[in-house]
Amino acid sequence: MGKSTNKEIKLSKLIAPYYINWWKKEQNYIFKTLKGGRNSAKSSHVALKIIYLMMKYPVNALAVRKIANTLHDSVFQQLKWAIEYLGVDMYWQDFKSPLRLVYKPTGQEILFKGANEPQRIKSIKTYKFPLSILWIEELAEFKTEEEMKTIVDSIIRSELNHGLKYNIYLTYNPPKLRTSWVNKTYNTQFISKNTYVHHSSYLNNPYVSSSFIDEAETVKINNLNRYEWLYLGKAIGGGLIPFSNLVFRRITDEEISTFDNIRQGLDFGYTAPTHFTRSHFNEKKENLYILNEFRGRKLKNKKIVEWVFKNKFNDAVIYADSEDPRSINEIKSYGVKIRPAKKGPGSIEYGLEWLDTLNEIIIDCERTPHLAKEFENADFKLDKDGQTLPDLDGEDHAIDSCRYMMEHDMKRNNYKY
Repeated sequence: MGKSTNKEIKLSKLIAPYYINWWKKEQNYIFKTLKGGRNSAKSSHVALKIIYLMMKYPVNALAVRKIANTLHDSVFQQLKWAIEYLGVDMYWQDFKSPLRLVYKPTGQEILFKGANEPQRIKSIKTYKFPLSILWIEELAEFKTEEEMKTIVDSIIRSELNHGLKYNIYLTYNPPKLRTSWVNKTYNTQFISKNTYVHHSSYLNNPYVSSSFIDEAETVKINNLNRYEWLYLGKAIGGGLIPFSNLVFRRITDEEISTFDNIRQGLDFGYTAPTHFTRSHFNEKKENLYILNEFRGRKLKNKKIVEWVFKNKFNDAVIYADSEDPRSINEIKSYGVKIRPAKKGPGSIEYGLEWLDTLNEIIIDCERTPHLAKEFENADFKLDKDGQTLPDLDGEDHAIDSCRYMMEHDMKRNNYKY
């Protein structure tokens, strides 16, 4: 970013244009997640915001990374840069042992901790000023969401007085795999109401060097997947996205009233979830509308039957997992229209490929939240050499039910299923 100055400058002049809207909006949320590619200036803007908040409100802050010995050369230096950039270095003092920054007029502190053992951060207490600002840098270094929550819970302990607010900043470069917990948590249609997610890349940073741009463009030419992952901050998985035709939007009751080409599928489970999917297929436009779902673990077949009749979904055949003929026969005995899907060698690969060839798969997250999460998190498995395998990684029960219900459409399109 720009050069340091000791002159009074409007904050809007110090912030990259792409971040001005973030600066204004993020204050309405407790959790502020900034993700993106290399050199996108996300950490720089978090550092600026923390210094701004510290000098405006009587609070303390904590900066965390997974490994303690990375603190000095990352968040500590980033915050020192922000102090100098804002031209307020005469008001701050830094200490190396223990690592901390002190706002001299009041004694407020920015503390720095490694989270090699997240449980140990629970013991942090600050004198005089509440610890209300937390910055976790390189969030993807944490193996589980629980590790992050342990740290957050150690900060958000009680109500703050005098109109103060908690500010939790999470910054990271998205991992490659879409099944990574950070991608599943923040690259989703299901963001918590108290969380603001901001995505950026070097293309949004007007201060990026020409040398960096040249480097990025070279990678773009030689390896597009690597460019999209490292420089644009996309979770590309193995380089192939299973479903590039997903549309997440509200499907209205008025639309549903016109649907008559119904498809239904059922994937059996017990400890794994059983999943029923109901949809409408517009054959002319090749659009698949996902309308309803029923999902649960340890579901008895009679429970499935009751739900089907209750919702009047016995108007169309259900194509079910053929590996459980006993359940199919039991459900059929209650008068439900159900048939086994004819699975065979290569059926999974062909089914996934066929679904991806559709023009659109329209998913209403409110009507079918479980299915929506499966489809948006879908990623191919990789072998030990990092090569893509023709099978999905993670849960695919809803996706399987979709393959079963569409098998006859695949055959009509001369697909080998």
